[in-house]
Amino acid sequence: MASSPRIFNGAIETGLRSLAVLTQAFPTRMSLQRLVILDYIVVHSDDVEGGPPGIHPKTPNRGGQLLVRRGVIQSGLLLFMSRGLIEQHFNSEGISHQATDRSGAFLDAFSAPYVKDLRQRADWVNDVFGGRNDESLWSFVSASVADWGSEFEMSSVLWEDAEV
Repeated sequence: MASSPRIFNGAIETGLRSLAVLTQAFPTRMSLQRLVILDYIVVHSDDVEGGPPGIHPKTPNRGGQLLVRRGVIQSGLLLFMSRGLIEQHFNSEGISHQATDRSGAFLDAFSAPYVKDLRQRADWVNDVFGGRNDESLWSFVSASVADWGSEFEMSSVLWEDAEV
């Protein structure tokens, strides 16, 4: 039996999130690693001190999502590249991605609250992290990732001794 495509956190959704981040940062180009990090921060913006509410619910150990997002984000980028909404560039520093002149109009066609929230988070993430180079962004994540989702660890320890 053929499996149905993943809607949540599948190529369509992660591609749309990458498209929003790239569109709000246009004409800036971004590496895949940077997009993986910014995707996490867009989804869980409330993990960053002073950030807006996250667009997805908090889950235990969500910081580990950074380790598994790369492949699905890459698939999402390829999907939106095939539609002419994202371009891939090659240079001596590696591969980067950029929105196209069609990207903003594509996103404008959506009226769903999720896309509106997504674009607001993409603006915020670019305002807060856009000035950081990839190394500085990775340092921030490395210093923070252990805390992302750890609030559930203490509560689960407390539950172990509680009678249910």
